[in-house]
Amino acid sequence: MGGVSNKYINAAYVASWKEKNPKLHDLETDGNFLIYNNEKLDIRNIYMQDILINPNIFYGIINMESKDLFNIIKLHTCAIKIKEKELMEKVRRIKEYES
Repeated sequence: MGGVSNKYINAAYVASWKEKNPKLHDLETDGNFLIYNNEKLDIRNIYMQDILINPNIFYGIINMESKDLFNIIKLHTCAIKIKEKELMEKVRRIKEYES
């Protein structure tokens, strides 16, 4: 995942959300990191549009507080890391089994 274009896509999503919801004014991003309340979150390996798959988030983002959106994105990044770790472990076991 990731890449230069993802950086600009992530930044565009955050800018769009901030434009529609003034409560998100204290979220900052360069597309690689999301910053809220002096906490910096690496978002290089996620796609912001994936967060919008959940209809509650999709429709609720216009009324959401910065803290809540930041925590949702933080949880999403953790879930991605866990899925990647599980996938790597599965591939390792398959390779061991085939050997």
